[in-house]
Amino acid sequence: MPDPTSAPGLLQRCALGLWFCAIGALGLLRYAMAYLRKPEHAGDTVMWLWLIGSLLVGAIGVRLIVRALKHDAPGN
Repeated sequence: MPDPTSAPGLLQRCALGLWFCAIGALGLLRYAMAYLRKPEHAGDTVMWLWLIGSLLVGAIGVRLIVRALKHDAPGN
């Protein structure tokens, strides 16, 4: 039986950040697909929302991962 007082693993601490990064990557993929299909609509409001939202969600994910990795650093 595992020790209940042991610290969670790296994957468990980074799970939310990884999820946000994956959602951001899917949003960027959606933006790229729409851009490649109709490049003349690159300046549309919906296209800008996909791009900015995907970048924002990805940045949040990276920040959560960095925070989890800093928590794991020696001396903390």
